[in-house]
Amino acid sequence: MMDVIRFPDGRLSTPQMGGIPLYGYCGMRPHTDNVCFLARVGKDFFDTFDPWFTNNQVDRSGLLFVADKTPYDIITYRKDESVSSWDFFTGNWDDAAFWRPHPEDLPGVIGEDTKGFYLCGAPFPDPVWEKLLQLRDQFGFKIMWEPNGIHSHRADRENILALLPHVEMASFNCVEAMEIFGLDSEEQVLQFLCRQPCELILLRVGARGMYTISGGKICFVPSAPLPEGAQVVDVTGCGNSSTAGACVAWCEGNDLAMTGIMANISSNYNLRQKGPWPLFDKALTEQAKQWAQSLYREKAFRYL
Repeated sequence: MMDVIRFPDGRLSTPQMGGIPLYGYCGMRPHTDNVCFLARVGKDFFDTFDPWFTNNQVDRSGLLFVADKTPYDIITYRKDESVSSWDFFTGNWDDAAFWRPHPEDLPGVIGEDTKGFYLCGAPFPDPVWEKLLQLRDQFGFKIMWEPNGIHSHRADRENILALLPHVEMASFNCVEAMEIFGLDSEEQVLQFLCRQPCELILLRVGARGMYTISGGKICFVPSAPLPEGAQVVDVTGCGNSSTAGACVAWCEGNDLAMTGIMANISSNYNLRQKGPWPLFDKALTEQAKQWAQSLYREKAFRYL
Protein backbone atom coordinates (compact mmCIF):
# COMPACT_ATOMS: atom_id res chain seq x y z
CA MET A 1 0.00 0.00 0.00
CA MET A 2 0.94 3.64 0.07
CA ASP A 3 1.45 5.42 3.39
CA VAL A 4 0.23 8.89 4.33
CA ILE A 5 1.71 10.11 7.62
CA ARG A 6 -0.32 12.32 9.97
CA PHE A 7 2.18 14.09 12.23
CA PRO A 8 1.43 15.18 15.84
CA ASP A 9 0.80 18.76 14.63
CA GLY A 10 -1.85 17.52 12.18
CA ARG A 11 0.20 17.84 8.98
CA LEU A 12 -0.24 15.10 6.35
CA SER A 13 2.61 13.80 4.23
CA THR A 14 2.30 13.17 0.53
CA PRO A 15 1.65 9.47 -0.26
CA GLN A 16 4.83 7.41 -0.25
CA MET A 17 5.70 3.79 -0.90
CA GLY A 18 4.85 1.72 2.15
CA GLY A 19 3.01 -1.31 3.42
CA ILE A 20 4.06 -4.47 5.23
CA PRO A 21 5.39 -6.35 2.17
CA LEU A 22 7.61 -3.41 1.21
CA TYR A 23 9.15 -2.97 4.65
CA GLY A 24 9.45 -6.71 5.12
CA TYR A 25 11.30 -6.95 1.83
CA CYS A 26 13.61 -4.09 2.86
CA GLY A 27 14.34 -5.85 6.16
CA MET A 28 15.42 -9.04 4.42
CA ARG A 29 17.29 -7.49 1.51
CA PRO A 30 20.41 -6.23 3.37
CA HIS A 31 21.16 -9.85 4.26
CA THR A 32 20.08 -11.74 1.12
CA ASP A 33 18.97 -10.97 -2.44
CA ASN A 34 16.86 -14.14 -2.60
CA VAL A 35 13.57 -12.58 -1.52
CA CYS A 36 10.07 -12.86 -3.01
CA PHE A 37 7.79 -9.82 -2.59
CA LEU A 38 4.25 -11.22 -2.08
CA ALA A 39 1.51 -8.60 -2.22
CA ARG A 40 -2.00 -7.97 -3.51
CA VAL A 41 -1.90 -4.66 -5.36
CA GLY A 42 -3.81 -2.44 -7.78
CA LYS A 43 -3.13 -2.03 -11.47
CA ASP A 44 -1.66 1.42 -10.75
CA PHE A 45 1.01 -0.12 -8.49
CA PHE A 46 4.00 0.81 -10.62
CA ASP A 47 2.85 4.43 -10.94
CA THR A 48 4.22 4.80 -7.40
CA PHE A 49 6.52 1.83 -6.87
CA ASP A 50 8.66 2.27 -9.95
CA PRO A 51 11.46 3.02 -10.69
CA TRP A 52 12.29 1.61 -7.22
CA PHE A 53 11.16 -1.91 -8.15
CA THR A 54 13.15 -1.89 -11.37
CA ASN A 55 16.27 -0.32 -9.89
CA ASN A 56 16.36 -2.92 -7.11
CA GLN A 57 15.60 -5.85 -9.43
CA VAL A 58 12.76 -6.98 -7.16
CA ASP A 59 11.29 -10.39 -7.96
CA ARG A 60 7.80 -9.61 -9.25
CA SER A 61 6.47 -13.17 -9.30
CA GLY A 62 4.56 -12.58 -6.04
CA LEU A 63 2.68 -9.46 -7.21
CA LEU A 64 -1.05 -10.12 -7.59
CA PHE A 65 -3.01 -7.41 -9.43
CA VAL A 66 -6.45 -7.72 -7.85
CA ALA A 67 -8.01 -4.25 -8.23
CA ASP A 68 -7.67 -1.00 -10.14
CA LYS A 69 -6.24 1.08 -7.29
CA THR A 70 -3.50 0.24 -4.79
CA PRO A 71 -4.75 1.03 -1.25
CA TYR A 72 -3.33 3.60 1.11
CA ASP A 73 -3.17 3.93 4.87
CA ILE A 74 -3.12 7.09 7.03
CA ILE A 75 -0.76 6.51 9.97
CA THR A 76 -1.12 8.87 12.92
CA TYR A 77 1.91 9.34 15.17
CA ARG A 78 2.09 10.48 18.76
CA LYS A 79 4.88 12.82 19.92
CA ASP A 80 6.88 9.84 21.24
CA GLU A 81 6.90 8.38 17.68
CA SER A 82 4.52 5.55 18.59
CA VAL A 83 1.49 4.98 16.38
CA SER A 84 -1.87 6.06 17.76
CA SER A 85 -4.01 4.92 14.82
CA TRP A 86 -4.14 3.52 11.30
CA ASP A 87 -6.96 4.62 8.99
CA PHE A 88 -7.51 2.32 6.02
CA PHE A 89 -8.29 4.15 2.78
CA THR A 90 -11.91 2.99 2.52
CA GLY A 91 -12.56 3.91 6.12
CA ASN A 92 -13.54 0.31 6.87
CA TRP A 93 -10.89 -2.03 8.26
CA ASP A 94 -12.99 -5.05 7.27
CA ASP A 95 -11.94 -4.21 3.70
CA ALA A 96 -8.26 -4.63 4.63
CA ALA A 97 -8.63 -8.43 4.71
CA PHE A 98 -8.98 -8.38 0.92
CA TRP A 99 -5.43 -7.01 0.63
CA ARG A 100 -3.77 -9.47 2.99
CA PRO A 101 -2.53 -12.83 1.60
CA HIS A 102 -5.24 -15.35 0.73
CA PRO A 103 -4.72 -19.12 0.91
CA GLU A 104 -4.73 -19.40 -2.86
CA ASP A 105 -1.92 -16.84 -3.16
CA LEU A 106 0.66 -18.99 -1.38
CA PRO A 107 1.42 -22.07 -3.53
CA GLY A 108 2.74 -19.92 -6.38
CA VAL A 109 5.57 -18.47 -4.27
CA ILE A 110 6.41 -21.26 -1.77
CA GLY A 111 8.41 -24.36 -2.68
CA GLU A 112 11.46 -26.52 -2.02
CA ASP A 113 13.79 -23.51 -1.91
CA THR A 114 11.76 -21.59 0.70
CA LYS A 115 13.66 -21.07 3.97
CA GLY A 116 11.47 -18.56 5.76
CA PHE A 117 8.13 -16.78 5.41
CA TYR A 118 7.39 -13.46 7.13
CA LEU A 119 3.74 -12.56 7.72
CA CYS A 120 2.38 -9.58 9.63
CA GLY A 121 -1.34 -10.05 10.03
CA ALA A 122 -4.12 -11.80 11.88
CA PRO A 123 -3.71 -14.79 14.23
CA PHE A 124 -6.06 -17.79 14.24
CA PRO A 125 -8.71 -18.24 12.86
CA ASP A 126 -7.63 -16.29 9.76
CA PRO A 127 -8.17 -18.62 6.77
CA VAL A 128 -4.58 -18.16 5.52
CA TRP A 129 -3.20 -20.31 8.33
CA GLU A 130 -4.50 -23.72 7.26
CA LYS A 131 -2.80 -23.42 3.85
CA LEU A 132 0.38 -21.79 5.17
CA LEU A 133 0.91 -24.45 7.84
CA GLN A 134 0.20 -27.20 5.31
CA LEU A 135 2.90 -25.77 3.01
CA ARG A 136 5.30 -25.37 5.96
CA ASP A 137 4.85 -29.05 6.85
CA GLN A 138 5.39 -30.00 3.20
CA PHE A 139 8.51 -27.91 2.52
CA GLY A 140 10.05 -27.44 5.97
CA PHE A 141 10.51 -23.66 6.07
CA LYS A 142 10.15 -21.49 9.19
CA ILE A 143 7.35 -18.97 9.76
CA MET A 144 7.90 -15.56 11.36
CA TRP A 145 4.62 -13.97 12.48
CA GLU A 146 3.91 -10.49 13.81
CA PRO A 147 0.46 -9.15 14.74
CA ASN A 148 -0.62 -6.19 12.67
CA GLY A 149 -2.06 -3.10 14.31
CA ILE A 150 -5.69 -4.17 14.36
CA HIS A 151 -4.80 -7.48 16.04
CA SER A 152 -2.80 -6.02 18.92
CA HIS A 153 -5.52 -5.83 21.55
CA ARG A 154 -6.72 -7.77 24.60
CA ALA A 155 -9.46 -9.39 22.52
CA ASP A 156 -6.77 -11.09 20.39
CA ARG A 157 -4.99 -12.73 23.36
CA GLU A 158 -6.45 -16.23 23.17
CA ASN A 159 -6.17 -16.48 19.38
CA ILE A 160 -2.53 -15.38 19.54
CA LEU A 161 -1.70 -17.86 22.30
CA ALA A 162 -3.34 -20.59 20.21
CA LEU A 163 -1.18 -19.65 17.21
CA LEU A 164 2.23 -19.44 18.89
CA PRO A 165 2.79 -23.23 19.21
CA HIS A 166 2.35 -23.51 15.44
CA VAL A 167 4.96 -20.95 14.30
CA GLU A 168 8.72 -21.01 14.74
CA MET A 169 9.16 -17.26 15.24
CA ALA A 170 7.05 -14.37 16.52
CA SER A 171 7.64 -10.66 17.08
CA PHE A 172 5.93 -8.15 19.38
CA ASN A 173 6.21 -4.45 20.12
CA CYS A 174 6.48 -4.13 23.92
CA VAL A 175 3.61 -1.64 24.30
CA GLU A 176 1.35 -3.82 22.18
CA ALA A 177 2.42 -6.97 24.03
CA MET A 178 1.42 -5.45 27.37
CA GLU A 179 -2.00 -4.66 25.92
CA ILE A 180 -2.44 -8.08 24.28
CA PHE A 181 -1.42 -10.16 27.28
CA GLY A 182 -2.72 -7.89 30.04
CA LEU A 183 0.69 -7.21 31.60
CA ASP A 184 2.03 -4.11 33.32
CA SER A 185 5.75 -3.98 32.65
CA GLU A 186 8.53 -4.90 30.27
CA GLU A 187 9.87 -7.41 32.78
CA GLN A 188 6.50 -9.15 33.03
CA VAL A 189 6.30 -9.37 29.24
CA LEU A 190 9.81 -10.86 29.01
CA GLN A 191 9.04 -13.54 31.56
CA PHE A 192 5.70 -14.32 29.91
CA LEU A 193 7.24 -14.65 26.45
CA CYS A 194 10.01 -16.87 27.82
CA ARG A 195 7.35 -19.47 28.57
CA GLN A 196 5.87 -19.49 25.07
CA PRO A 197 6.60 -22.44 22.74
CA CYS A 198 8.41 -20.63 19.89
CA GLU A 199 11.97 -21.19 18.71
CA LEU A 200 12.45 -17.42 18.64
CA ILE A 201 10.47 -14.46 19.96
CA LEU A 202 11.40 -10.82 19.46
CA LEU A 203 10.34 -8.14 21.91
CA ARG A 204 10.95 -4.77 20.28
CA VAL A 205 11.46 -1.77 22.57
CA GLY A 206 11.54 1.14 20.13
CA ALA A 207 14.68 3.23 19.83
CA ARG A 208 16.38 1.18 22.56
CA GLY A 209 16.53 -1.96 20.39
CA MET A 210 15.09 -5.41 21.05
CA TYR A 211 15.20 -8.55 23.13
CA THR A 212 15.65 -11.90 21.41
CA ILE A 213 14.22 -14.85 23.32
CA SER A 214 14.70 -18.59 22.83
CA GLY A 215 14.69 -21.66 25.05
CA GLY A 216 14.36 -19.57 28.22
CA LYS A 217 17.36 -17.40 27.27
CA ILE A 218 17.04 -13.64 26.80
CA CYS A 219 19.48 -11.41 24.93
CA PHE A 220 19.17 -7.62 24.86
CA VAL A 221 20.52 -6.09 21.64
CA PRO A 222 20.72 -2.27 21.57
CA SER A 223 19.80 -0.46 18.37
CA ALA A 224 22.57 -0.30 15.79
CA PRO A 225 24.23 3.14 16.06
CA LEU A 226 23.59 5.62 13.29
CA PRO A 227 26.58 6.10 10.97
CA GLU A 228 28.34 9.44 11.21
CA GLY A 229 26.30 12.14 9.51
CA ALA A 230 23.12 10.04 9.34
CA GLN A 231 19.91 10.94 11.16
CA VAL A 232 16.49 9.51 11.95
CA VAL A 233 14.06 10.70 9.26
CA ASP A 234 11.03 8.36 9.41
CA VAL A 235 10.54 5.31 11.67
CA THR A 236 7.57 3.97 9.68
CA GLY A 237 8.10 0.27 8.95
CA CYS A 238 11.00 -0.24 11.36
CA GLY A 239 9.15 -2.98 13.22
CA ASN A 240 8.38 -4.80 9.98
CA SER A 241 11.92 -4.43 8.64
CA SER A 242 13.61 -5.55 11.85
CA THR A 243 11.27 -8.53 12.21
CA ALA A 244 11.88 -9.62 8.61
CA GLY A 245 15.64 -9.17 9.08
CA ALA A 246 15.48 -11.42 12.14
CA CYS A 247 13.58 -13.99 10.07
CA VAL A 248 16.51 -14.23 7.64
CA ALA A 249 19.09 -14.30 10.42
CA TRP A 250 17.38 -17.08 12.38
CA CYS A 251 16.66 -19.18 9.29
CA GLU A 252 20.38 -18.97 8.44
CA GLY A 253 21.28 -20.46 11.84
CA ASN A 254 22.50 -17.40 13.75
CA ASP A 255 22.36 -17.16 17.54
CA LEU A 256 20.20 -14.79 19.60
CA ALA A 257 22.79 -12.00 19.62
CA MET A 258 23.56 -12.01 15.90
CA THR A 259 19.88 -12.34 15.05
CA GLY A 260 19.12 -9.18 17.02
CA ILE A 261 22.10 -7.36 15.51
CA MET A 262 21.07 -8.18 11.95
CA ALA A 263 17.47 -7.18 12.71
CA ASN A 264 18.56 -3.84 14.14
CA ILE A 265 20.78 -3.16 11.13
CA SER A 266 17.74 -3.68 8.89
CA SER A 267 15.73 -1.09 10.80
CA ASN A 268 18.73 1.29 10.86
CA TYR A 269 18.77 1.42 7.07
CA ASN A 270 15.01 1.88 7.08
CA LEU A 271 14.76 4.91 9.34
CA ARG A 272 17.22 7.14 7.48
CA GLN A 273 14.75 8.27 4.79
CA LYS A 274 11.06 8.39 3.98
CA GLY A 275 9.92 5.14 2.44
CA PRO A 276 12.31 2.35 1.47
CA TRP A 277 16.09 2.40 1.26
CA PRO A 278 16.76 3.66 -2.30
CA LEU A 279 19.14 1.00 -3.63
CA PHE A 280 20.06 -2.50 -2.47
CA ASP A 281 23.18 -3.85 -4.15
CA LYS A 282 26.14 -6.12 -3.43
CA ALA A 283 28.06 -3.27 -1.81
CA LEU A 284 25.26 -2.69 0.72
CA THR A 285 24.97 -6.42 1.45
CA GLU A 286 28.71 -6.58 2.16
CA GLN A 287 28.48 -3.43 4.29
CA ALA A 288 25.64 -4.94 6.35
CA LYS A 289 27.62 -8.18 6.80
CA GLN A 290 30.76 -6.39 7.96
CA TRP A 291 28.72 -4.12 10.25
CA ALA A 292 27.00 -7.10 11.88
CA GLN A 293 30.29 -8.94 12.38
CA SER A 294 31.85 -5.82 13.91
CA LEU A 295 29.01 -5.34 16.42
CA TYR A 296 29.17 -9.03 17.31
CA ARG A 297 32.94 -8.90 17.91
CA GLU A 298 32.44 -5.81 20.07
CA LYS A 299 29.80 -7.74 22.07
CA ALA A 300 27.19 -5.05 21.44
CA PHE A 301 24.59 -7.17 23.25
CA ARG A 302 23.90 -8.51 26.71
CA TYR A 303 22.50 -11.87 27.85
CA LEU A 304 20.23 -11.52 30.88
